Amino acid sequence: MASGGSLNWTNVANVLGATIIVGSEAVGAGGATGWAIASLMKLGDQAVLVSTVVGVGLGILATIAFLRSAYRAEPFR
Repeated sequence: MASGGSLNWTNVANVLGATIIVGSEAVGAGGATGWAIASLMKLGDQAVLVSTVVGVGLGILATIAFLRSAYRAEPFR
């Protein structure tokens, strides 16, 4: 176990690596979902853009929630 002042680089690498993987999936799925729903409903170009941005925003929020949870599971110090 790492001492009180030093970083546990194994935990840092694990958390950051998992966050990159989960985050790319969440943001991609959010954007694709927003685009698909607005396109299927034939809402127009502006609505497609807005719904895609909302989906990406939700994906970013999910990524942040995952990062916080992963940090609690594997603290850096």
